[in-house]
Parts: sequence; structure tokens; C-alpha cells
Amino acid sequence: MDLGLGGKKIIVTGGASHIGRAIVLSFAREGAALAILDRDREQAERTAKAAREAGAPGVCVIEADLSEKESAAAACAEAMARLGGIDGLVTNVGWNRPDFFLGLEPAEWQRIIDLNLTSVIACAHAVLPEMVRAGQGAIVSIASTAAHGEPRQSVYAAAKAGVVALIRTIAAEYGRSGIRANCVAPGLTLPEDDAAALGRQSMWHDREKIMNAAQTEYVVKATPLRRLSRPQDIANAVVFLASDRAARQITGELITISGGFGTH
Repeated sequence: MDLGLGGKKIIVTGGASHIGRAIVLSFAREGAALAILDRDREQAERTAKAAREAGAPGVCVIEADLSEKESAAAACAEAMARLGGIDGLVTNVGWNRPDFFLGLEPAEWQRIIDLNLTSVIACAHAVLPEMVRAGQGAIVSIASTAAHGEPRQSVYAAAKAGVVALIRTIAAEYGRSGIRANCVAPGLTLPEDDAAALGRQSMWHDREKIMNAAQTEYVVKATPLRRLSRPQDIANAVVFLASDRAARQITGELITISGGFGTH
């Protein structure tokens, strides 16, 4: 199916590595022009090169720390200027350090909240005026199955639940302006085997700190499909929701991509 994304102008935050990279390359194969917002310029440039080779008519990289409101707003403004407008925003940047609640330090609370929630608020706030002016636009935010509450995910879960509430509210408030807003909630999503898909700054660069073999096996056994998601599984849902042709009547929704784990 032609998703009608050729020539569309799309911003992807955290687009350098892992899920973000798969999202960027999926839009590229649809012929969209892209802005990658990421703090890891080296990895973002590698992803941008791959996106051009995949068919994107234009790709720009903007280095930014999206956990800072002013930096996020400035990066989005630059992206819209360089793209010549905006049709879609994908907020994918995020970070977590899985641990029980009492094992997290206050500085870690704040970093988790700023990267996973504040960055989404700031980027959405930056692009919405242009979308309202244009009378159209799609926002897709990466949430998580943790938003329902999961062990070792406390502050991260709270931040992702905030993302879901924010996006559903934006959908309710700005649907009359032609704007759609939805969330995709991945379960545990393993990186691709390709080393080029992860930058050094990705939290998955040291995989054992995120999910060791025993923990991974436990999640697989608790997943009805008995397999874990890969980045492309998430990217497929994001591109679908960004398409006005495929998802024109879908807004305010949360789509879970977890092999059934999210049904627990």
C-alpha cells in the first residue's frame, strides 16, 4: 500500500539509533524528507546517510539535547526551517535505567522525566503552531508498555504514562485543526544484530545493564507470541499512524507492540 508519505516533511527525535533509526529508514523508503534530532551527531550522520540511500529526498541532522526545553524548541524550529515546514513529528528520544524504585537516585529521576516526558512536551509545543497554521499534521509518540506499571520501571513508567495522557489531550484539543496525535507502546524491543544500528550513546550500547539474558528469557516466556519485538516492528506502526492515507480517522489512540506482553 502506498502510504502517501512521499515528499512529506518529518521530524524524528532520537532518530540516530535503535528504534529511532528504524523509524527514520522506514520513512525514507516511503520517500519522506527527514530531520533527525539527536545528541549523537556521529551516529545520526550514519543514519542520515543510510536514509538517503534508502530513498529520502533530503535528510538533515540537528544535534541537540532534547531534555532541555530551550534546546528542544530551538532544534524543532531549525528542523522546520530546513525542511521548509512540517507534516509529522515522531517523538522517540528516551532513556531509562531499570532498577527498583529505591535504587534510583533523584538525579536519575529527573533525567528520566526530562528525556522521556519533558522532551515530548517541548517538541510538541514547538511544532503545533505550524501544524495549526497549516491545518494538518500528525504526531506519533513512543510510549511504553511500562506506562501501565512494571517492576524496575517506576519513574520511567510515570513519564511514559504522562506521554500517553499528553498525546491524548493534544488529539482532543487540536483535532478540529486537522491534527492527529497517537502513541505507540513498545514492549521489550531488542536491538538489531547490525552493530551500525546503535551509537555509543545509546542506552543499549551496554545491553547487560538494561536487560541481561535471564531477564530477557523471562520476558519471552511471559509473551504470548514467544518472541520479542525488533525495531522494525515499532517503525511499521509509527509510519502507519503518520500516514493520513492509512490512518486518517485514527487519533488519540495507543497501539501496543509487544507480542501480547502488554495484555498482562
